[in-house]
Amino acid sequence: MHTNSEILTAVLVTWVKPMADKVIANVISRNDGVVAANEWVKKYFPVASNYSIVNDLSFLAVPATEIMLAPLIRNGVAKLGIEDADIPEYAAKIADSAMAEAKKTGSITLFDTIEIEKSDLEQLRNLLKRNLPVKAEERYEVKQ
Repeated sequence: MHTNSEILTAVLVTWVKPMADKVIANVISRNDGVVAANEWVKKYFPVASNYSIVNDLSFLAVPATEIMLAPLIRNGVAKLGIEDADIPEYAAKIADSAMAEAKKTGSITLFDTIEIEKSDLEQLRNLLKRNLPVKAEERYEVKQ
């Protein structure tokens, strides 16, 4: 049996994988060493003028995402003092909040560079509901 923390980590890593290539490519392509390596390859190898070493390294996106994201989630949840049993509730609330914001603007933006579309957030919310179900009686809401 898996913990909610492990399930949340797996859901988020799975959800992020399609976006990982773009984000990692953006970060890597601005690295001075990568820029120099790209120019070196262009100089000494018969590659197209639009060649990018980042494309050659794209296979690293999935393991890099998992290597970086998995400990962040597990450690972040632990440092926040969130009990494993409470993770489905909090994950649902965060997903709902992100969806509400995306409905207003069409997307949400993280770090001024990563734009997450409403459809991507719907996919995340569905993944969370399927894998970390919140029982109706566990949801506590403020009644007016």
